[in-house]
Amino acid sequence: MKTILILCLSLFLLAPLACADDINERIADATTMLENKQGSLSPIPQELLDNARGIAFAIITKGGIGIGGMGGEGIVLLHYKSGAPPSWSAPSAFNISGGSIGAQLGFSQIKYIIILNTDAAVRQFAGQGKMKWDATAMGTAGSDTAVESESTHELSQQAVIIYRDSGGIFGGATLGGSTVETKDSVNQDAYGSGIYVRDIFNGTVPPPHRADRLYRLLNGQRQ
Repeated sequence: MKTILILCLSLFLLAPLACADDINERIADATTMLENKQGSLSPIPQELLDNARGIAFAIITKGGIGIGGMGGEGIVLLHYKSGAPPSWSAPSAFNISGGSIGAQLGFSQIKYIIILNTDAAVRQFAGQGKMKWDATAMGTAGSDTAVESESTHELSQQAVIIYRDSGGIFGGATLGGSTVETKDSVNQDAYGSGIYVRDIFNGTVPPPHRADRLYRLLNGQRQ
């Protein structure tokens, strides 16, 4: 009976987590995350944001009993380095999932801000279908300590820089062994049928007004 109970609970924890089907909810979450980070004692250096190829925001829940799992959601934006602000694309929605085996108990929710410095890093969040994400292999940095000990130029040479917020405390993080899937259904609900991530990133989709605050923060405007 105990084994059956543990198995049932594990399957429950590994079931797909409820994800926002509205792009506006994801935008609101991303905006709050960036507001908190940029209002902290160790904000992301503006030079990193200005030179980024893109940026992703994700909220991930981890948990399990015996068999651990994770699932979450987010948005990714492409950075256009020319043109007047906002120099960022409309947000594209993605979901993220993964699993592990080990003695795990309980839940934890972590919020990630992921700076993407290469086209290859952007494609991890903007490809069609499911893509395996292994930030560790791409070279991660991003703890507040790392920002203090490494120059902004050195950090910008990393393919990916990850910041996380767990219980209000930001620190460096890795996010390997996960699967990222573009959510075309969420994008099409927001921008219209027949719209895919390629349309969002080539400028066909105008930036939504709901993201105005997020764009201002990305461009260094705190107010």
